[in-house]
Order: sequence, then C-alpha cells, then structure tokens
Amino acid sequence: MYTYSRKMNICWLLLCGVALLLSLPVCVTSSVPTGTFQTRCLERHFLLSVKSSFLGLKTRFDFEDQYGLHFLTGQEATLCGYSVIISDVGDLVFRASFLACHVQSKTDTDYHLRLWFVNVQADGEVEVYPFQLHCLLQGQWSPREIVCEENYMEVSVQRPLLPVTSKNQKKGSDGADLAVMFHTADHPPREARVLSPTKAAALGYHISLRSSHLILRCPYSSPRSYFIKDTGADLEIVRATLMFRLQSNLLSVDVTVACPLNEAAADGPDLLWTVPLILSPLVHGQFKDKGVRIGVNGRSLTESEFKERGFKMGLQEGTVEVRIPLGASGGHIRSGVLMGQYSQAMSVDLFFMSQWEDERWPLTQYRSFRLLKTPLIPQIPIFTDNTVPSEGFFSVTLGVFAADVSLQKVTVDGSGDLLIWTYSNQTLSDKDLSVSKLSHPNGSHSYRVLVPVSHPKVIPEHIGGGFKTYSIFFTFSLTISPSGDVLYHHASIEPSVEHKASSSPKLEGKCTESSLLVLLHHGAQSELQWELYLGVRKVDWDLVKMGGLVLEADEDYLTVEIPLFSPVMNYGEVTLKGFVAGVEVSVVDAESLKPEDRLVHECTFPYVCQTGG
Repeated sequence: MYTYSRKMNICWLLLCGVALLLSLPVCVTSSVPTGTFQTRCLERHFLLSVKSSFLGLKTRFDFEDQYGLHFLTGQEATLCGYSVIISDVGDLVFRASFLACHVQSKTDTDYHLRLWFVNVQADGEVEVYPFQLHCLLQGQWSPREIVCEENYMEVSVQRPLLPVTSKNQKKGSDGADLAVMFHTADHPPREARVLSPTKAAALGYHISLRSSHLILRCPYSSPRSYFIKDTGADLEIVRATLMFRLQSNLLSVDVTVACPLNEAAADGPDLLWTVPLILSPLVHGQFKDKGVRIGVNGRSLTESEFKERGFKMGLQEGTVEVRIPLGASGGHIRSGVLMGQYSQAMSVDLFFMSQWEDERWPLTQYRSFRLLKTPLIPQIPIFTDNTVPSEGFFSVTLGVFAADVSLQKVTVDGSGDLLIWTYSNQTLSDKDLSVSKLSHPNGSHSYRVLVPVSHPKVIPEHIGGGFKTYSIFFTFSLTISPSGDVLYHHASIEPSVEHKASSSPKLEGKCTESSLLVLLHHGAQSELQWELYLGVRKVDWDLVKMGGLVLEADEDYLTVEIPLFSPVMNYGEVTLKGFVAGVEVSVVDAESLKPEDRLVHECTFPYVCQTGG
C-alpha cells in the first residue's frame, strides 16, 4: 500500500552530498536486481516504475528542491501533480507532471525532479533510493493543455507575458493579485463565487502562476465540480476563471477542465473504451480536429505498432471508439473462474491524446491516462485431438491460458486403470505419459499430453474392420495465481487405430501361482470383429468386475488374468499335488457368432495351509 507519513524522528544521513530526514533504521543499498527500477520521459510527465517483487510493506516518495525535503500526504501529492498507481501487472508506477510542485526548470524545455523512493520492509528496516530525473520537453507547449490523470485533473494555460516575481516562484498560489471564480451548472446560473488561492486551496484546488503557465489542479469529486452526460459519456467538470492584474489591467483566463469518467467494457473479444471527440465544455465555437493518438503505458504508439497489435480506433456518431483485442501486446490478462468456467479479464494502461482548434484557443491538447479493466469474460478452453496413429501416440492439446494459469494434474481414463500425472510428483516415465507446456508469442500457453497407443492401461473398446477404437477421457486440474482458484476441465477423444490382419484369433493358456492366464492372439491389424466368452458368459465390463478379472492389452494380443478363487473358475479333481481349476474359453465372430477358436484351460494349484498360534 502506498502511504505517506509525517510522524518521523530526525536523524541525518549524508548521501551524494544531500541531507535526508528519516525516522526508522536506514539502509541505502546498491545491490538492486537489474530492471527493478525503470525511468522514462513522457511528453509532459516523468515516469518511474518499481517491480512488484521489490515492494516492501509500505512505500513512499519524498521530494527535494532548493527549499529542502518535502514529505507529502496522499492528498498533497494529488494537488501537487503526482500520481502513484499499481499497474495491471502489479508494479508500482509513479508519474509526475512537468508542472508539479518541486520540479525545477529554467528554460521551460528541460525539467528536473529530485526524489527519494522509500521502501519499508516487514522487519521495520527502511531502504532509501535517490533519483535525479531529467526530461526534455517533447514538442512545444500548447496555449492550453488539459490532463486527466488517475487521481487529478489539470489545466495549464501558457501566458508568456505574465510577470513572475521571486515570491510567486517560491509560493506559487499565494500571489495577492491572483483570484479564481468558480461557475455553477445551474440554469439560470447563480452568482459565481470568487476565492483567493489560499481559500481555494482549503477546498482542494491548487492554483499557481509557475513560470509561463497558469495552472489549476484538483482531485476528482472536488466541492465545485459538477457532472453532465455528453455524447453518452459522463463528464466531471470544474468550470473556473482565473483573474489577475497585469499592470493596471484586470485580466481573466478560462481554466475550465473536464474529464470523462466512463470505464472500459467487454465487447466480444475486445476491450472497448469510448470518449466524445468533442468535449463540449472545453470547446468554444467552431471545432477543428487536429488528430487523435493512442498509446499504452504513457507512450503513443506509431501507426505500424498500432496495426501490429491489432488495436482499432473509429468514430461513431461523434464518439471515438478504441478497441483492444483480448491478449494484445500492451494489455494484461488476468484469469479467473466464473460459475465454474475459465474466464479472463483484460486491463491496459491506456494513453489517449486529442488536439483541436476552436475560436478561442489556437490549439488545445487533451491527455488522458486511464488504467482500464474489463469484467471477467468466459473463455472456453480449446481441446484439440492431434493424434497421428503412425507416430504411436494419442496426442491432445488444451489451451489457450494466460500466464497466471498452471497445470497441476492430468488424469487419463482409457478403460483400464487410471493414468495420473501430477506437477508436484511426476512419478510416470516418458513412456507412460508425457505432459509439456507450449508457449505462444503473446505470453499465453497451452498444454500437450501424449499417451502411447500401446500402453497396457489404454484398452480398445472395439476391434474390427481393421481398426481398434478407443474411448479416452481426460481430466485437467489447473490453478490460478495468486488467488489459488482451481479449475477442472473434462474432455474425451474416440480415436481409431489401424491394425494388422491375421487369419483368425488364437487362444493360449498359461498358469501362475495364484491365477490362470488366457492370451488371445488377435494380430495387430486383424479384420475380424470378435467377442470373447468364458463358458457361456461374454467378457464385458460387468463380468470383469464380478469375476475380479484383470485385462491387459498389447499391440497384437489381449491378456485375461483370472484369480484362483474367481466365481468364473471351474474346480476339478483333488490330488496329492493339489487341486485342479480351469475355465472354458472361446472366441467367436461378433456378427455370425461362428466360433473361431476354443480352449479348455486347466491349472493345478498346490494346497495352502495356515496354522494358528
């Protein structure tokens, strides 16, 4: 959580020749992983991002200028032109306006900001990291510029002829010849209220005369704001006029600011955000469009980048529609489970800029920074059967999943015993079951499962016409981080595998110490459709369960193991060597019921004696 605090004891730490005030044990360390901090210059803003893995229990930014070190509360930071958010990937993002408090500039083209990132660890240790940010202005200041940030609204008006005294440079909004008039939305309008900068500041409005700019900045839902519906969008408006004296003249400047409040929507596979092309409270007279630009993370995209990412922008009945496809580069996908179904939500740190001319302003530039998010949208995972019989594997894939989804378990039911693969305990060898992760260029992934065709636990349900037909059922267990939500996906395939023909199936009997084995040699590609009988009972799954039989299938034969005391066993004579048990086995043509082979198989089993203690 981003916090500010003024409750600090004083101790001095000299670092880079600068005195720093802190309250807790301080550790300034240089052993920071590469990429932890990133700084960039935007068109009118500084940007500093901090990786989520590096953030402590609390974090804070402190600011330094020629007048000393400044500890700002969250409200003061908003009024000063600083924005701190947690990005769509969990990183901390700090943005500061070039016109923010404590920013230094001598030429209105290059800007400097000295700040300290304070990271408070869970054990109470404070880590401090100094930054000297330096950015050059991109392009030129427009006569009027409006910024809609995440936590504040800002309008700046360029007035090169305004006198700036040393007192005004230091105290900004405390100039005695500066006042602000707030207007209402009433019809007819009520009498406007005129306030000094000090009284306006008490209501949450920052008003300053900084170098060649008049600035009004305020948080959303301020006391003098009101709301209207414009071209289907909700706008928050602060309508104000700044008044000041220039020699003997009283001058006034319109500093109205208006920001759209509408959130993103999910429209099919797209994130959709709309904004009026003409923000009517800001336009005076004839409107002349000078272009719109879209970007992500504070930076405009080039035309080729815009197309490569699949972004779309269009004008519909006076509204600019921005569409960003689910999974597009620059967006972030978050997974979830909605009513038992895999779902995805998309977020993007959108940058929007429009420019126009009207009868009052030669050029207005409007910039908006919006962290947009869609609700969860159900996504049906795609299950694909890629089996190529000649390769000797049943092959399936399941996807596509976002990076926060991981496969934990796969269960395969091939009519025999279950095959189970788990992420934590991969007990099966490659010849039993193979699970692999397939990565895609956009950061998503799928999973592939390979099961050998000859695996003894995968038993065909039907053999005939030169093919073995299988019914194989898959259960995928997946988890979503960091929520820990569990998702289950069930799927099945029914592949047919060609096998070799033989003249006719043959029966063979074998004996073990505690069971009787019957082997049916049917050939790998037998054309015969056959059925197996024990006595008068057909071998089906009911008989397998009732008799405790164990079936194992190989490429060209089937083994039936019959336990010694199975109900299907016939018992014969008793001799000094043991007793005789056996079965009568036959295999018949499934269509004509013509016997193909018959076997009376008997085994002698020794007596088993138990003595009591």
